[in-house]
Amino acid sequence: MDEKGKQKPAYYTVDFVTALSKTECVERLERQVILASNSVGAWLAPMMQRTTVQDSGQFLVERGFPGALHPIRLEGRLEDHAEGGTWVNGAITHDTYNQVLVEGLILFVLFFVMSALLYLRLKTRGLVITLPMLLAVLVLFSIRWRALRAQTHDLTRWLRRRLYVTAGQVR
Repeated sequence: MDEKGKQKPAYYTVDFVTALSKTECVERLERQVILASNSVGAWLAPMMQRTTVQDSGQFLVERGFPGALHPIRLEGRLEDHAEGGTWVNGAITHDTYNQVLVEGLILFVLFFVMSALLYLRLKTRGLVITLPMLLAVLVLFSIRWRALRAQTHDLTRWLRRRLYVTAGQVR
């Protein structure tokens, strides 16, 4: 696979210089985060965020959710910039793409087995029963999968909002 194929999308990476010092960046990263939970998607995939910052300037931001194969993970680094401030760079290393594929496969297998069993028992009425159930489950999981994708995309935006400060904004 060529190098271009391995490159992450822009919304999976952060790379900017903030006017904050490295110490101020660490303090901002270590503040408690309360993620919004006022939607159906947030109810279906409630998130908990954990941030770890090492003395070397490396940091790890993880957003976990129930039933996760692994949490959404952003790994990054804080480095002093030559012209003052701090250079913040990092990328999302674990996203929810595989989670969605696995959950979709499980749904397909369960629906197939349930449809086969109901068809054997109830003939055509079994399919009439399972189709509305499939649609309802797909709608719910679609909302969950959209919420997971939105949380993945929001992770880099959250980091920019938390750390990006221009020289004019520093007091």
